[in-house]
Amino acid sequence: MAVKGTPVYLPAIVGGGYGEFWRCRKRYRVVKGGKGSKKSSTAALWYIYHLMKYPEANLLVVRRVGRTHQDSTFAQLKWAVRRLGVEGLWQAVEHPLELRYRPTGQKILFRGFDNADKLASTTVSRGYLCWVWVEEAFEIDSEAEFDRLDLSVPRGE
Repeated sequence: MAVKGTPVYLPAIVGGGYGEFWRCRKRYRVVKGGKGSKKSSTAALWYIYHLMKYPEANLLVVRRVGRTHQDSTFAQLKWAVRRLGVEGLWQAVEHPLELRYRPTGQKILFRGFDNADKLASTTVSRGYLCWVWVEEAFEIDSEAEFDRLDLSVPRGE
């Protein structure tokens, strides 16, 4: 990545303590920490970087209430795009809420558990939904609700 023609050193942007998160290749990652601990910032940087790296990958971002994305995950991902200096490569769309990677058409979709039944039909026209970011997972009412999401969202490799 480059910021205005200057190479970006990712460890300097991500900050200390998140190397394990960045290198993790497990199916699930649970990140705990207080406000200001860089959990969401690090996740947003990871997703933007990896979406640009893998041209068939797409991302679904889920929160308990869908309308809360605008001022949280959507804003955080737009910040990550700016921080990596790749604003010209991404388009922010507000209706429906999504981010599009212009070179390939990949998407970041935003949904809420307030309409969990519709999550099962979420798909993309190009590539695969490879990742699901559940922000504030403690807001999910039950393990059964999480399992329904986990089983219903198709993921690529």
